[in-house]
Amino acid sequence: MSMERTRHIHYRRRRVSSVLLGAWRRLWPVLRQVIGWICIGLGLLGLALPVLQGILLLAIGIALVGRRHWLIRWTSVQIKLLLRRWAALETPVIGPAGRLALRAQHEISRQRRRLHWWYIERRARMRQCEEESDHT
Repeated sequence: MSMERTRHIHYRRRRVSSVLLGAWRRLWPVLRQVIGWICIGLGLLGLALPVLQGILLLAIGIALVGRRHWLIRWTSVQIKLLLRRWAALETPVIGPAGRLALRAQHEISRQRRRLHWWYIERRARMRQCEEESDHT
């Protein structure tokens, strides 16, 4: 017997993992939309039913589907227009509630923009640090 070492090469394992990864990359965008719309549907039910967490499921669904989807964007614009109409009313209950809701919506939008800018700057700083560490 020879004392020669043999190498174990796992061709099949690499091929299976790359096939699974490719299938996941093709399947995930569709699966994400389906799961997102299911969460949105359950979230809408949850607004009326006390058992489900409606707002949480809506937030998860919108995050999965994406804020750039035409229906979500249209709904967002319609809600903003509704808040502006309510804020313009002179009635003693709806007018102040509409102005309060409109101010809250403006503040949420402002904080969301600031968080997005912070994230972009942070990502740029991290890339810059990685490039500096690669060059040294």
